[in-house]
Amino acid sequence: MGNYSIKAGDTLNKLAQRYHTNVGELMKANPQIKDANLIYSGAKLNIPGSKDEFVSSTSGPKGVNLDGGASTKGAQSSAPVGNVPQGQVGDWIKEAMTKLSAAGVPADKMNPQDIASIIHHESSGNPNAINLWDSNAAAGHPSIGLMQTIQPTFDANKLPGHDNIRNPVDNIIAGVRYAVERYGSVSDVPGLKALRQGQGYVGY
Repeated sequence: MGNYSIKAGDTLNKLAQRYHTNVGELMKANPQIKDANLIYSGAKLNIPGSKDEFVSSTSGPKGVNLDGGASTKGAQSSAPVGNVPQGQVGDWIKEAMTKLSAAGVPADKMNPQDIASIIHHESSGNPNAINLWDSNAAAGHPSIGLMQTIQPTFDANKLPGHDNIRNPVDNIIAGVRYAVERYGSVSDVPGLKALRQGQGYVGY
């Protein structure tokens, strides 16, 4: 999450290779750039779905399976419903949704497939991911965990008893509450809306 500050000598091609994307995706994520061969030092560049600069701890759970089911439509009950993604990450999402529902978050505001999509783009399902390259990191607040929350955002949105930013369920809880509070629902996160329009993912 955040922006990359273009440095002298950077090119879109070099940055695309560095961040495991391509020039086309960089152009989609940065509509202010009209010429792929013309970028300016000091300008801000959004890196869609950047993952290679995450630093992972060797301890703790690893999320590796983001497979799973069809999209869940707006559910009306207070418990998790529909198809939650299979695997470890899906289990974490299901547990987090159960606790969020108990705390009063409506099920139709936290589509599990959309939560999984955010996790996929933000951390590749690694609960120990730390982003050390963006403006948040430069300010001393690196994005951490499955949903890549910074500590102040996590602290403002966590539930009582879920105080560990590196705990996958706690991190999902805080990330979902933040998304619902800021955007109205997880499905309305700008990065997901961009994907539905065929554009590159942008951090929330």
